[in-house]
Amino acid sequence: MKRRQILKSIPFFISLYSSAAFAQSRPNAVQQLFDIAAAQHKRELRDLWAARAAPLISLSDVSSRSIAEVLAIGAKESRGGWREEYGEITYPAKTSVLFYSYDGGVLQAWLVSAVGIQAYHKQSISKQQISETIASLRDSLNVDSLQRPRVPHQRASIVVIQSAGRARISRDRAITDLTQILLPVPVANELVSVEHLIVVPVMEIGAVPYAILKPFRDNSFLIDKMSVSIAPSLFDLGQALYRRDSRRLFSSPLIVGNPYLPESRNWSVPSLPGAEQEAQAVAKIMNATPLLGKEATKTEVVSRVGESSLLYFATHGVASSRDPLSKGFLMLSAEQFEQGWWTAREIQNTRLRAEMTVLSACQTGLGQAHDAGIIGLSRAFQIAGVPRVVMSLWSVDDQATSRLMQEFVNHLATQIPSEALRQAMLAVRQEYSEPSKWASFVMFGTPR
Repeated sequence: MKRRQILKSIPFFISLYSSAAFAQSRPNAVQQLFDIAAAQHKRELRDLWAARAAPLISLSDVSSRSIAEVLAIGAKESRGGWREEYGEITYPAKTSVLFYSYDGGVLQAWLVSAVGIQAYHKQSISKQQISETIASLRDSLNVDSLQRPRVPHQRASIVVIQSAGRARISRDRAITDLTQILLPVPVANELVSVEHLIVVPVMEIGAVPYAILKPFRDNSFLIDKMSVSIAPSLFDLGQALYRRDSRRLFSSPLIVGNPYLPESRNWSVPSLPGAEQEAQAVAKIMNATPLLGKEATKTEVVSRVGESSLLYFATHGVASSRDPLSKGFLMLSAEQFEQGWWTAREIQNTRLRAEMTVLSACQTGLGQAHDAGIIGLSRAFQIAGVPRVVMSLWSVDDQATSRLMQEFVNHLATQIPSEALRQAMLAVRQEYSEPSKWASFVMFGTPR
């Protein structure tokens, strides 16, 4: 992969370099952003190199100057958003990028639109405080306790529900605390004009349910005002910007539901009574025939994924913070229990042509946190070539999940994916008011 091809995948930042008014008033801010962007890009490339054992680019080639030079080529403003030199449509109107950087105990955030930097904020805060605030939000939603009976685990392992020494606080307080860290006042004030937000996270910030943060004075949730997508790195900001064709998305879907799992001495795997019904309902909407139960073998799934337009998995998923590539996997059918594991390492080494993967399984949005984001199942599908992955941050009950996914697939016919997910969340919230039942899914990729 050539340096120009990689760096050209960040076209959204062209406005930062060309915004004369901003550059004149704060000439060092643009340079600083490019320097940090380059540093994060280097970390991302380093992580991908370690994961795939193959160099993608010489790290010395990435600098603030080279990014600026590449961004200045071929992009021009046009009606409805930015167009590249080949005429491909990029982001929808009123899209902004929220980009984070963490270094030396300082968390910095930039909110960037098509006309330049909207807001900037920095704060001194430890990694531990960020992690504990995120964990406190999960505690307040009670999601770990609720999903304990639904999560596969090794029989000898102990599932920790709440970290020792951390007192549970109210949900409102937990939301407020995390909002103040991730959406500080300068950023929050500018969000009122945003309809599609792309978050480029660091560390475990990518596993935050942004939908339930409350940055607005009217106390509404973020999802009430805009759709939210998580871009795993700056490398991905320019990926899959073309206008998607719903006919292609629905043309050859592969839908997997409730694979049969034989007994295991070492693992306890709760049943998923609603997964099969969910897969059948989604397949009916998409006019497809699902793979169910014993038919959903790893061999059969792997033989079909390469030519499928959409991948949908209603099954168990396992995340690992220590070894995300080998011990993070989807559970599929097989004669022997562990033969059905489709690992993140295997997934990312598969060539996929699907426009979207939906992981309706527990913890598929989790994995190993590092400086540039999270390595896990969702990232593996993107590395394999799938530009958008709908992932879960925790497991919820069958009825709420099935309802949300049916709403999502129905909206996909007429809405861009991030907005389709937003509309599905809003619809399910009318029936299930608890955020733990409607806010667990997130779009991993870009709005389109």
